[in-house]
Amino acid sequence: MKGLSGVEQPLVKAVIIINHDGKRVCSRFCDRVQWDDQESQRDFEMTLLRKILTMGDLSEGVDVMEFKNFVVAYKQADDLLMFVVGGPLENELIMAEVLQSLDETLSITMRGQVFEEAVLDNLETVLLVVDELVDQEGVIMESEPAELAVRVGQQGGSFIDQVPLGEQTLGQALQTARDQITRSILS
Repeated sequence: MKGLSGVEQPLVKAVIIINHDGKRVCSRFCDRVQWDDQESQRDFEMTLLRKILTMGDLSEGVDVMEFKNFVVAYKQADDLLMFVVGGPLENELIMAEVLQSLDETLSITMRGQVFEEAVLDNLETVLLVVDELVDQEGVIMESEPAELAVRVGQQGGSFIDQVPLGEQTLGQALQTARDQITRSILS
């Protein structure tokens, strides 16, 4: 998609979280032409899983590969595999940054408990994170994990209010104070 300055805006084609058996935990497929139904989406997920499993041990951080004419950033988080998929001409660093933001935001919002059971138990929060990260068209909306966590906290029942002030980042603490002042003024 071209921006106002004529520069191509990076687009994400898919955000996928699956377990090591290929069971879908969460996904957003933004390219409805490429993946027009559940079957094509599941086929892509399973093919991607097989590719990752044949690669052997995954490193701790985010890695990037070319796969079936896509740029794919991937990361293992405990018993989950996370992927951000871009088109063949997308910048690998941007796809890796989006995935890193997803991982860090989930870690913040779920207090470091990013594994399958916890993600399924907090699926609403995970879906909100994906919504704030990438819209339905694949446009990257926000990539700063602290900002994403604050936005998700405001929408999803305010996990931030439950975290003691001493454990919050400065931005989170300021947002909590701002929210409490606003509530006291309006009530």
